[in-house]
Amino acid sequence: MTLIIASKCKDGLILGSDSRSIAIDGAGARYIRDATDKLMPLNKYCCILIAGESQASIRLIEEFKKNVKPDETIEVISKKFSNFCRKEYEPYSQNMILLKNSPELHFILAGLDKDRNGKNTVPKIFVIKRDDWFFIGEEREYSIVGKDDISNYLFTKKYDEFSVSSEKMTELIVQCLWDTENIDGEAGGKMHLVSITEYGVGDIETKHYTDKIEQGDLISIMQ
Repeated sequence: MTLIIASKCKDGLILGSDSRSIAIDGAGARYIRDATDKLMPLNKYCCILIAGESQASIRLIEEFKKNVKPDETIEVISKKFSNFCRKEYEPYSQNMILLKNSPELHFILAGLDKDRNGKNTVPKIFVIKRDDWFFIGEEREYSIVGKDDISNYLFTKKYDEFSVSSEKMTELIVQCLWDTENIDGEAGGKMHLVSITEYGVGDIETKHYTDKIEQGDLISIMQ
């Protein structure tokens, strides 16, 4: 299972993913793999997150990235990726049974568009998925895909686009990933978080946040 999250905040965007995937060996046995990279940069100001069939998703992205320009905005990249996926899946397009049996793919694209002064400061989030024939959905304030019950609950309580700082948003997304793994167990493995600001994409070290959650759990138990 998967949990991927992209959200706007005061300072730009915070994105997060787990790394758990289920693989099947030649004998049909299922095993957990906690090393799947589900969050990848496309250029300095744009990233993509994947859910569903990871190998098929990664293959598509690696091929698509060859034609991504360093200065392209999130809107341009999202439209190009939508068209690219539909072209790749064209053999399935005339048969709904074939389409339903094709690899399930679900993407979140998040990045910054240019403001009036030509600076990359305008955050945008789009969802593209196979079941919608890879057409771009409406632009969103945040998107949560996968094992989303806990995350949707936390975001409903705590999300406010105009007041949440990048620090608080990072805390919220780490909490979503942490609780989903520890309460549910479906999503999990190493967390991967990045910020996207006017300075570009930057990795976020999560240990400080997970240590804080663990300490909080310990305090609540002791009380």
